[in-house]
Amino acid sequence: MASRKNLKKEINSFCMKVVFECFTFLEYTPSLNQENTMEIMSDAINLRNKLIYMANHPKGKEWPGSVKEYYNQIREELYRQNVSLLKRLNGLSS
Repeated sequence: MASRKNLKKEINSFCMKVVFECFTFLEYTPSLNQENTMEIMSDAINLRNKLIYMANHPKGKEWPGSVKEYYNQIREELYRQNVSLLKRLNGLSS
């Protein structure tokens, strides 16, 4: 299993990429869906905060196998939520 430090770096990287995509969208389409884009940015930041908290406070420390599963669930949720946020952002341009 990768270290917790690498997991937190991955969380930061993926969530900030969504925020940067939102800024890019706002730069090239300033008048379209500005409120919705800001909402997506807020959701990305909230997701980052939630996942970092979850990584710092693992459940089931007593059983090492369950901790590994817990971190895998965090990683899966990160990927799933980022795809969802990017789909929402791409849907704004339609």
